[in-house]
Amino acid sequence: MRKIIVSLMATTVAAFAFGAAQAADAIDSIPEAPQAYDQPVQNGNWAGGYVGGAATYNFGRFDKGGFSDKALGGQLYGGYNMQSGQMVYGGEADIGYSGNDNASGGVTTEQGVNGSVRGRLGLDTGPALVYGTAGVAAARLSAKAGGATDTRNALGLTAGAGVETMVTDTISVRGEYRYTDYQDKNFNVGGGATRGYDEHSIKLGVGMKF
Repeated sequence: MRKIIVSLMATTVAAFAFGAAQAADAIDSIPEAPQAYDQPVQNGNWAGGYVGGAATYNFGRFDKGGFSDKALGGQLYGGYNMQSGQMVYGGEADIGYSGNDNASGGVTTEQGVNGSVRGRLGLDTGPALVYGTAGVAAARLSAKAGGATDTRNALGLTAGAGVETMVTDTISVRGEYRYTDYQDKNFNVGGGATRGYDEHSIKLGVGMKF
């Protein structure tokens, strides 16, 4: 009888040990929870030179009136970008034409050819480049009165911001806003006239990177 009891106890202990081992193996075989993974931002390749053209809509004012002098225009632009990670920086120049004009006090003033040289600093967000730009601007201003015409070159400051995205490896599209303030100039017409010019401008452009 004693041998039977000892045998049953030994069998029970062995079965328990076998079950515990199987449970431990099952626990070890449970896969670990996946680690959270942040998808990295896919930066574009903005480094290099580029050229492009843009249609512009300008609403400005001569002297100190309201921004009621509206006109469509166009421009050509070009520049060079450098890129470090998501940071994009470089320089850009443009030249364009806008026929904004205004008549006040018997003097008609008109803006013609204009251009700027600016720095650009932007952040490559993956799908698009968001940038700010600022620099110096110049414009050809003309005044007419009593059959006389006087033309002056005016310098100014310009600043703005824009968004640009690549639609192919080399072609980009952009939208940009800029504000430009030109200096006052004295025109020898109508007994003498002093006029300044400042404008808001919206630019929609297509560029090619090379």
